[in-house]
Amino acid sequence: MNDQRMETAVRIPPARPSPIRGYTLIESREDDATGRKPGRAVESWTTVRWPFSRPDHDRSREITAVYGIISPRTWGLSRCERPLPGLAEYGLDRDDLENRCFQNTYRWLLNTYDEESGAFFGHYDARTDSFAPPQNVNLIAPWQLIAAYDRYGDAELLAKAVRASDWVEENLVESHPMSLVCGGVRDNIKRTEVWVKYAADYVTLNVGLWERTREERFLRRAFQSAQFILQAEYNDFATRYDDWVQEWSTLGWQSLGRVIECFFMLAQATGERCWIEHAENWGRYGLTLIAPNGCMYLIRNAYYNSDLAADVLRGFTFLYEELGATEFLYGARAFADWHVRTQRADGAWPLTIDRQGNVVANYVGPGDPPNIAIALLRLHKVTGEPSYLDAAIRGIRYSAGRQVIPGSDHPFHDRPRTHWGLWSWDPHYDYTMSGDQSTHYVRGIYFLLDYLASLDDSVWEELLAYTRTR
Repeated sequence: MNDQRMETAVRIPPARPSPIRGYTLIESREDDATGRKPGRAVESWTTVRWPFSRPDHDRSREITAVYGIISPRTWGLSRCERPLPGLAEYGLDRDDLENRCFQNTYRWLLNTYDEESGAFFGHYDARTDSFAPPQNVNLIAPWQLIAAYDRYGDAELLAKAVRASDWVEENLVESHPMSLVCGGVRDNIKRTEVWVKYAADYVTLNVGLWERTREERFLRRAFQSAQFILQAEYNDFATRYDDWVQEWSTLGWQSLGRVIECFFMLAQATGERCWIEHAENWGRYGLTLIAPNGCMYLIRNAYYNSDLAADVLRGFTFLYEELGATEFLYGARAFADWHVRTQRADGAWPLTIDRQGNVVANYVGPGDPPNIAIALLRLHKVTGEPSYLDAAIRGIRYSAGRQVIPGSDHPFHDRPRTHWGLWSWDPHYDYTMSGDQSTHYVRGIYFLLDYLASLDDSVWEELLAYTRTR
């Protein structure tokens, strides 16, 4: 990092303890004159105070743990090179899972990459055997290429991830000098909306690229989008900004977990601990969103969504590991225990559930269980709780059954472009496939295999004893 960039990094303001706005769930026990129904969530503002401030000496403390979400390498794990006989108890095989990842990467994902634009197509439609134009999938599909590069050493994979970042920078990132939200990433459909969720994904992508290339432009891009997220933090932890009305919104997709993750990666890359402080601010805001049942309803503070769950679990766990603040461990365990209790028999979680426990959309995103599995593996590493490891393996097993293997009985299995891909939805709904699902699925398997290879026999014995009593 050159001196100019280091100077810019130091100018990032330290996070400061301050009141934040949160929500309180108020339950009405009977209908009243307002027409409220029993159990309705009523919005109200509360002031949440920090239980403590970080001492000055803590701000200069070196970051010693290994964090990250792209690849097992970012956890300090070595590639699994030994048999994992315990997987047979779940009907899984290490070599088969490795092959599924390899085939998905080289025979499916790369076939969705457009060489002309240097970007991934939006999705593949098996009904018409056609691709949608490139869009926001280019924020996270390159994560799979980076993880595969770490595993196979194929420089061409990294080169394609670089081009995808270039495409996002040119087509989706707000960069006008007069803009109030420079570094924000636009939604591909609602172009006036600039999302925190997408900006955090973009920070993660570019830090991952910088770590492997040491090219300054990637760190510059990460800083630019991180600055946008700071603006969201100062505007009551907003989820997005609308250019048309020039307003921040605090409702929508509350992607605080992705912010925590990307700030941890930025702190680790730069050594600037102020990013951990900002991650803590988002984490403490997240603690106010935990419902009494342990769940977090992160869409409009009303709906659980499986796409957002994994990031919060990992974010809380990272914060506990780095700060030693037990409230984050309690938050992670409460949300993880809710997932263990609500996991379906087939290993999946529904896409959307409301506060009353109703399944709003009886669909599954097949990439979500492996993403949640990565988070449960990290929490298992911290706690040793076998139910988290069991739920992670079952989630991976579910998604493996949604991969289109040549010769299988999946719909459109006769179309070569479906081979080794994952459906966007289960049930199939529109018969599309996208890198959104693929990147979580493949990375989930990488993390699972490498983490399991790091465990000793006693952990396997405890896990198998748990499965017999589950």
